[in-house]
Amino acid sequence: MESLSIDRARPADQDAVVALLAAQMAEHRVRSETEKLSQVFCRILADEQYGFVLVARLHSEIVAVAYVVTILSVEHGGRTGWLEELYVTPNQRQRGIGSALLKGVIKLVRQLGLVALDLEVDADHQRAESLYARFGFRRLPRSRWVRENFLSDGS
Repeated sequence: MESLSIDRARPADQDAVVALLAAQMAEHRVRSETEKLSQVFCRILADEQYGFVLVARLHSEIVAVAYVVTILSVEHGGRTGWLEELYVTPNQRQRGIGSALLKGVIKLVRQLGLVALDLEVDADHQRAESLYARFGFRRLPRSRWVRENFLSDGS
């Protein structure tokens, strides 16, 4: 695709990236606060131990974002990535932007020497499943669990 570029997010990208992340959260019915998303974005850029953010720019406008968290994994025996977010604006979907962004993620994961890349997909998001399958990801026989609000409930 002409004039599409994939690169690391920069501090100047904060407003656009946060807007995309907020849209991603809303699409998945996850409550989010713009201020907290901004704080997380700033921390990621300030310290590479938190991973990396890539953006897709189309005619210099940011139209997609990916965030990979890096961890030291016992399961995989080394540093790995967790693709926490990959989001393409709805009006730019089905144009190869998600594929280009995922290629960029995989390229950087290799450059960083990460040994695996994990992710999750909402159960009703078959297009995302199809994208990841095309790139060699496989479904694991697991379910994800979460407990939140450790800072507020005291238990």
